[in-house]
Parts: sequence; structure tokens; C-alpha cells
Amino acid sequence: MRIGLTFNDYIELKLRPHSRADRAFHRAVDEAMKTMFPMPTTMAAIHLRSRGYDVRPPMLDVLVEDEVVALAQPDVWSMADVDAAADYFEQAQILFPFAAMCNTLGCSYADFLRPLREASERESQKYGRNVPDNDQYFVMHRVPPRGVTDKNGALVEVEPAVISFTIADDIWERLERGEEI
Repeated sequence: MRIGLTFNDYIELKLRPHSRADRAFHRAVDEAMKTMFPMPTTMAAIHLRSRGYDVRPPMLDVLVEDEVVALAQPDVWSMADVDAAADYFEQAQILFPFAAMCNTLGCSYADFLRPLREASERESQKYGRNVPDNDQYFVMHRVPPRGVTDKNGALVEVEPAVISFTIADDIWERLERGEEI
């Protein structure tokens, strides 16, 4: 199971605005995606960090020096180059703290972010105002990973943990009173 975000997960969970956002914001993401690549090393490191990898620019320089990633031009990272670096950091488990937490919980970073975003949208709609998709506003619930067995009882796979969120009591009380959060 991949822990860090794939490029498509990154677009969905980090770049795309909430469904209730004005369509202009969605179009802006579409336009930004067209010019995202190629990117310099510093931007590649920032991009990889947002996908769940604990990366700094010098670490990417080492990947190029060690020929793990072969850039077509110095300091010019294509989407394939960034994905190759992501694969390397995934294999080495060099994860940003939230992604490392997900690894410990038995889920992917996307399995954490997606239900957090859904809880934010649900509560925002319920209260008619923005409830940020910030884990500090919610209580996380986890159903541990489950083993799947065949008819003979042999373990054939492990289903990831299921993460869900409910609004925290103190945030709920503030929303009910009409206070800012």
C-alpha cells in the first residue's frame, strides 16, 4: 500500500477546492496544472512534501548525483522525475509526520485526508459556513486494518484502516452558538 499521495490524489486533496467553491477556483486549478511542470529542485521538494514525503532540496540533489533520478536538464524536474523521487522516498519510508502517522495507523495519507475533507464539507453545509478541513476541528476515529482470509483461513490480503471524523465537541458548541471558529 502506498502511503504518500499519488499525483492524482495530490490534485484532488491538496489543490482542488471544496465542491462548494466558486467554479472559477476549479478552473484556476486546471490552469495551474498545465504549467506545474517542469519545476526547479526547490519546487519539486515542496511538491513532494505536500504529497507526504519528508524531503529537502539537497536530498533531491543526492538522488540526481546517485543517478536514482536522471534529469534531462540540471534543476529541471519533469512529472516523471518527481514521481520517480516519490517512489524512492516511499520505498525508503522517508515520510512527513502526518504520512508517517498514517503508516502507523495502517492507512494511506489519502485515506486520512479524504474523510477529513468530507467531514469539513458535511459540517460546512450543515452550519452554512466554512469549517476548515483541519484535524484540530475534528475527532478522528479509526477502524484498524483487517485481514482478509480465503476459504481455508489463509491470510490473502490486509484491508487498510478506515478513518472517519466527527466534529469536536468544543467546535460544535461554538458553531451552535454562532461563534467564529
